[in-house]
Formats: sequence, C-alpha cells, structure tokens
Amino acid sequence: MKTYSFKNVNVIFGVAELTGFADGDDVVSIAPASDGFGKIVGAKGEVTRSMLNDESVTVTIKLLQTSSSVPILQNLYLADKATGAGALPMLITDLETGESFSIKSAWIKKQPEIVRGQNQNPYSIEFDGDVLIPVVI
Repeated sequence: MKTYSFKNVNVIFGVAELTGFADGDDVVSIAPASDGFGKIVGAKGEVTRSMLNDESVTVTIKLLQTSSSVPILQNLYLADKATGAGALPMLITDLETGESFSIKSAWIKKQPEIVRGQNQNPYSIEFDGDVLIPVVI
C-alpha cells in the first residue's frame, strides 16, 4: 500500500522554493500550451494533419493569500516588467513518486486576480514556460 502526501511536492522558481500552498486537488498543474497535432479539412473532406511544434507549457500554482511566496513572486513579476529579465528555471518534484519536471525558462504571465472575502482566498499564479523536461530521479 502507498500513501500520497502533498508534503513531498516541491516547487522552485529561480532560487525561491514556493511555500504556503492553497488547499485543494489542483494546487499545482502543468498543461501543454497547445495541441500536438492540428488538422485541415479540404472542400471535399480530405484531411491533412500537421505536427505542431509548440512544446511550451502553462503552469498554475495556487497559494494562500498569506503565503510568504506571494510578495516574492509579485516582486519578481514587477522586476521582469521593468527589466525583461524574469525568465527563470522552474523545477517541480514529487519526492514520493520520483517524478520531476524541469522548465528551462518560465515567467509569470500576469499579476494574479486579488479576491477578498470572509475567508482566505487563494492566489492563482500562472507561469508560461518553454519546454517541459521530465527528469528521472
């Protein structure tokens, strides 16, 4: 029998290890930015497919509004807007399963939406990245 714990998942952006993750089943997600194949259908129904070469990804991280990582990421975003030097490596590891994903260059897409209410609300921070590299550990 195996037991999963999110405590074994680490996310590092640049040199900052992110902390203060929100609650839920989709706290860290990695999604391809586009399809692997496209198609064109001609006037008589002929289909041609094209291999799309976009290997980029979108990573979404959900943090508590009280997370100490939120101001760090906000400052990195602002510095990137000012200097254009905010594309940093990202590493996501699950020490329990041995899965590890590396992105050579990732950057924060935009400032997260700010929501306030009676309870704590998560910040959903989206990163764009070039190529996702699965790493075997």
